[in-house]
Amino acid sequence: MKTLAAFFFASLVCTSAMRAADGPNDFDNTSRFIFYAVLQGLYEDGVSNEDIAQILMRKEKQSYFHFIYACPICTATIWALETYRARPAHFYGLKSAASTFGHGLPADMREQLYSDDPHQRLIAINSLVRSWVARRIDAMNFSEQERTVLLDQIEQKRKDGMRALESFRKHEHGKDFGVEQAAPAYVDLEECAVCNGAVGKLMKMPEPK
Repeated sequence: MKTLAAFFFASLVCTSAMRAADGPNDFDNTSRFIFYAVLQGLYEDGVSNEDIAQILMRKEKQSYFHFIYACPICTATIWALETYRARPAHFYGLKSAASTFGHGLPADMREQLYSDDPHQRLIAINSLVRSWVARRIDAMNFSEQERTVLLDQIEQKRKDGMRALESFRKHEHGKDFGVEQAAPAYVDLEECAVCNGAVGKLMKMPEPK
């Protein structure tokens, strides 16, 4: 495991060094880390397809409610959610016909995830992503330096996500493609639940009026 962590660390450094010369890469090692962290978390928790649909809530011809369009962390997370949802109906050879490892989300988490209040749903999603990313970091047994490099890389993607949210808020993509269309749950929010979760931050909510 330590050898794998060292290899991943070297890949992060190389990716960072080459990015300026080669341009953006949708499948860089940081995006892959987020993808695998979320996918592993989904399997270990045994999240139901019903819950996946709730997290990936969207209206026809609209972006996802809980994700920011063009945010790299949100994109990698969506990849993992869609991959998990497309898993085989059951594991080959198991009499239990199980298709995942865990027993599902706790009742209080599901209640929050299905709240009519989008803020509550985002808090639940933030909590899930925080736990999944932290779990994979612990499993990789990174050194302090390796952990710092990884979190710095994720933080850069978080900043990209915040810039994307701000651009929609300013209607830089046209008057018909603001936050209401690009990320409906974020109309009154300045930070991304998924991005914050990936760097271990709680969801920042507006002060009660």
